[in-house]
Amino acid sequence: MPLFGRRSAPALSEEDQQAAAVDLERIARGGIPVGAQERLERVAASGSPVFNSDLTAKEYAISQAAGLTPIAQVMGSSVVQHGWQNYGWASYGGGMSELPSFAAPWNLSRQRSFDRLRQEANFAGADAVLGIEMTAKAFLGEPNNVEYLVFGTAVRDTAFARAGGAGARLCTLSAQDFVKLRRIGAEALDVIGHTSVVVVALSGRANQMMGAWWGNQELTEVSRAVSAARHLAMDEVRRQARAVGANEMVISTLTHRIDHHEYENPGYRQHFFIVSMHVLGTAVALGAHDPHPQPLGVPMMSISLGA
Repeated sequence: MPLFGRRSAPALSEEDQQAAAVDLERIARGGIPVGAQERLERVAASGSPVFNSDLTAKEYAISQAAGLTPIAQVMGSSVVQHGWQNYGWASYGGGMSELPSFAAPWNLSRQRSFDRLRQEANFAGADAVLGIEMTAKAFLGEPNNVEYLVFGTAVRDTAFARAGGAGARLCTLSAQDFVKLRRIGAEALDVIGHTSVVVVALSGRANQMMGAWWGNQELTEVSRAVSAARHLAMDEVRRQARAVGANEMVISTLTHRIDHHEYENPGYRQHFFIVSMHVLGTAVALGAHDPHPQPLGVPMMSISLGA
C-alpha cells in the first residue's frame, strides 16, 4: 500500500505523454495548448456559438446595439521566474538608477499573457476583445517571480469590416466605454503596458533620519524615485501607442510598490528603496471613422404636473 494511504496517479499513456510534450513545446514558444486552439477554431466555424463571457447584462445589450457580437471568453496567462541577480548593495555607488533586469520578468510575463489572449481571440475568429481584466502578483512569495492572468470577451464586429489578417484588437475598456469612443469617431487599437523599476540609495542625512526620530520628514529621494519610475513607464507606453498608429491613450491601471532593503556599512546602515511602477492602458485613434452609432442627442426630461 502506498505511504500514508495515498494512491499513486495513474500512468499516462504514450499518446497522452506525446500530447503533453507537444503542449509544453508550444507554451515554451509563447503559444497555447492544442486542445484550446481546437476548441476556439470550432467557435470560429460556428455561425451562432454558445458562448460564455464576463460582460454584464448592460454591456451585452450595448455591444449588440453597436454591432458587436460576443462569441467567447478568452484568456492568457504566464508565470515567469526571475533569473538570478546580484543586488550588489555593497558596491552600489548610491543615488538613483533604473533596474531594467528587475522589470524584465514583469514585462515578459505581461507580454506573453496578452500574446496568448490575442491568439485565443484570433483562433475564435474575433475582431476585438473587450473588458480585459488583469491579475498580476508575485509568485511563491518572491517579488520578482511573476504571475500574470488576463481575460476578456471576444467579439465579432459587424459595423466595421476588418482587413484580412489584421488580427483582434485588445482593449482594457468596458463595452460601454468602447461604444462611447465609437460615438465620437474614435477606435481602440491595442493594449499598451510597461513596468519600470528604479532603485535609490539614501543620502547620509536621509540614512540618519531612518535610524532616529526626526519628526515628520518627507523622504524626498524616494519621492523622486517614484516620479522617475512613473516617467519611464509612461514614456514607454507612449512609444507603444505611437507604434500602433494611435494619437491618444486611456490609462486604466497605474500602480506601484516600494520595497525596502538595507546594508550594513562600517559605522552606519545604508538604506535602499526599490520602486516598481506598473502601467496598463489602451491605445486609441481619434478620428478613425465617422461616429457610430450616431452621437447621443441632448437628454430630454418630461414632467407632468397633472390636469
